[in-house]
Amino acid sequence: MFEFIYNYVDKEEFTKYLRLTIVISFYFFCRHYYTKWATQHQIKRQIAMDNQEKLEKPEREKKEREAEQKRLEDEAASFGWGKKTRRNLKVSEAVLNDQLMQVRERHQSAYDAAEDHDIEDLLEE
Repeated sequence: MFEFIYNYVDKEEFTKYLRLTIVISFYFFCRHYYTKWATQHQIKRQIAMDNQEKLEKPEREKKEREAEQKRLEDEAASFGWGKKTRRNLKVSEAVLNDQLMQVRERHQSAYDAAEDHDIEDLLEE
């Protein structure tokens, strides 16, 4: 089949290069399908992990809130008189701090988005 090529190139060299070409072609062919398979496999695994995290997140947050409440109650109970007032004060302080952090995060993200808009005309390209 390749007899005419043997006039120009040594038979062993031609066989060596033909094998190399076949191996490289097979590699490229399989690489494409493996990449698709690996991508799909990782997406499925990531979706499963995200779903698992969504299921565990409320329970974890509830435990964290309970631990924070218990810590605040223990801290308020360590004082002498007026502990109910101090406990209520600590609880309300914690709630206000949480709300303050949420508002601060919202405003910070809004500020970051509009930060360059104010000085856009001053920026050089």
